[in-house]
Amino acid sequence: MASIGWADWVSMMGSFLVVLALLVGTLIIIKKMGPKIGIAGNKRLQVIEVQSIGGRQKLVLVQVNQEQILIGISAQGMSRLGNFPNPPNNVGQPEMVSEFSIPGTEKTDEESGFQRILSRVLNK
Repeated sequence: MASIGWADWVSMMGSFLVVLALLVGTLIIIKKMGPKIGIAGNKRLQVIEVQSIGGRQKLVLVQVNQEQILIGISAQGMSRLGNFPNPPNNVGQPEMVSEFSIPGTEKTDEESGFQRILSRVLNK
């Protein structure tokens, strides 16, 4: 059995450090270019903001064309909570319209329960 000499150890450590440097460099490039990868033209759907309000509950503000839609997401499903026109240059706070119904769907007890929890969290 041959023993590992000083030169072999330095060679292995140098190779290991080169691999680590390439990995770190690749991760940095992916992080900087990640949102830009796969963009093909103008997309009409944009996620403006995501706010977690519980373990499995989130509020998501999305923009479709010139309209912003507030969506509540829970473990049971998704609910459209309101929408408002896109403010010009993000000036002022838009007023949320109170009642909406998505064509082809009806409110269930789970959705109304989510809306009650959401209203309690937002009123605190």
